[in-house]
Amino acid sequence: MPRLGSTLSNCYTPTPIQSPNNSTNNNSQTIPLINPNSRSSGDDIPKTKTSNTRNSKSLRRLLIDRSILTSSSGSSLIELGHTKVICTVHGPRPAATSSLAGGGNLEFHSGGVLNCEVRYAPNFGIRPESKVLHTPTNLDGYGGGGNGGGGGEEVELSSRLHDAIVPSIPLDLLRKNVVDVFVMVLQNDGGVLGAAVMAASLALADSGVELYDLVSACSVAVVPRHLTTVGDGDGDGDAASSSSYCLLADPSEEELLAADGVVTLAMMPNWKEVTFWDQTGRLPVTTASDAADLCRNGCAMMQKFMRQSLVG
Repeated sequence: MPRLGSTLSNCYTPTPIQSPNNSTNNNSQTIPLINPNSRSSGDDIPKTKTSNTRNSKSLRRLLIDRSILTSSSGSSLIELGHTKVICTVHGPRPAATSSLAGGGNLEFHSGGVLNCEVRYAPNFGIRPESKVLHTPTNLDGYGGGGNGGGGGEEVELSSRLHDAIVPSIPLDLLRKNVVDVFVMVLQNDGGVLGAAVMAASLALADSGVELYDLVSACSVAVVPRHLTTVGDGDGDGDAASSSSYCLLADPSEEELLAADGVVTLAMMPNWKEVTFWDQTGRLPVTTASDAADLCRNGCAMMQKFMRQSLVG
């Protein structure tokens, strides 16, 4: 029986979902997205604003934590608004002890191997309108659906997570070892891939795995202007919007459903190298280019908070 005021280990309670019309919600904050290379603001970390003043260059409320689980080599927690993911890393370890390697039944590799798996938590903090899978599983990747293979969306997310993370790891230094990355989506309100990428990169750094750079990710939704009342933001000529479209950084699920296209970018900002690029929808060339520029600024801003979490 825990004593009063004690903290339970290996436990996590998500923040409750508040109504958008609730003016007393102090947690609904956004981060104005500014160009990290700009010297005009004078502040490295921008001030927060309420959700009522969200503009096209604002990021949702961001929460980052690491070393939250003691049973893994590294772990992390990422919250983007109401999107919440938790990640654990096991390894580097021999393939025979890897649950994702099928007991060591892998092809021969002189270097290391990265395994990634993304799962949705079963009926845990899911928004009613969110289109998430209900596949029973646990944080270490065991279990799964009736077929044991998980849903198609989970497989696709796992593949994209691997493609975004693997360029940041010098696998040739791991010498026939395996690194297992497990991501559990606790709640989905848009931006799951970006949250999973940042959680995995932070957990890898927390586990002591050598990385070239932290990988951050950001999405931009291209929404027709007549479908949104979001402001254009503090304009400095960076084309946060166009004549017929409004570009929304770090969109929620509601904004994603209204978008004509979505651009997602994962990159290593210090190396100025893009590790993953995904675009859905048919967009004009100039609009897609402006969305990619906004994604790059978002990735740079996200990495500043990730780095602060590591050294803080």
